[in-house]
Amino acid sequence: MSKTVFKYCLFSLFASLLLCCEKDDICIQDVAETPDLILLMLDSNDENIRKSPPGFNIRAIGTENVLLQSRGDSIPLPFNTQEKVTQFEFILNQGSENENIDTLQINYDRIDQFINRACGYRANFILQQPAITLLNPGNDWIKGFVILKDTITDEKAAHLGILY
Repeated sequence: MSKTVFKYCLFSLFASLLLCCEKDDICIQDVAETPDLILLMLDSNDENIRKSPPGFNIRAIGTENVLLQSRGDSIPLPFNTQEKVTQFEFILNQGSENENIDTLQINYDRIDQFINRACGYRANFILQQPAITLLNPGNDWIKGFVILKDTITDEKAAHLGILY
């Protein structure tokens, strides 16, 4: 009888070890990460025309790193997930004597979404009103903006258009 009890205990231990692992212990590569803001540069006279400014670069405030990584006609910009605002310098004619820098603050709320135990959380964003604040008024080359999609949950479509 002790062999039967031993076998039963061994089987129970083995079964409990197998059942302890869950499917969500591994984060699958297909799980979307926190999305970037997708930005379009648009003609201020006709919002349907996309155009690229001359000598154009974007830099996050507080860094020297240039963020402009254009994917065709769209520009992905990362948000600061610890704040409700992110500030960028939009630089026109960089490096020339007529360089012009507009500093913009993008205002948003963060909504955390639980994926699973292995992946944790990802942040989604909602643009607030006003979505953009110009921090250095004066010789502005940026004329305005258009909210194309106020909820930022993916990078499939543009969210914000900058008019110049």
